[in-house]
Amino acid sequence: MKFALSILTICGLIALAYTAPLDDSATARLLRYDFDNIGIDGYDFSFETSDGIERKESAELKDIGTDTKALTVDGFSTWVAPDGIKYTLNYVANEKGFQPWGEHLPRFKPQPKK
Repeated sequence: MKFALSILTICGLIALAYTAPLDDSATARLLRYDFDNIGIDGYDFSFETSDGIERKESAELKDIGTDTKALTVDGFSTWVAPDGIKYTLNYVANEKGFQPWGEHLPRFKPQPKK
């Protein structure tokens, strides 16, 4: 009886492993890559891979009204999770800190660009 139960448990684990989503990130290919280095004033870049990842980011050096300047970065990243759901994370990073938002995150109002 214990032997039959062990065999059933092993078969169940094997079946579960075959139903798990495949992770093709190890074989993902770069489909698109763009980069523009503006120098000390900022940058722009974006890329997309065959496994559904996409990212775009830009930065600009801005005068924030003090004796110093701050780098303002805004962008987004999109990916498909192992459960098949597509997520998008938007963000702004500036003198006020890193401010992310997305449908999967608790909501807050992001700071508008100036």
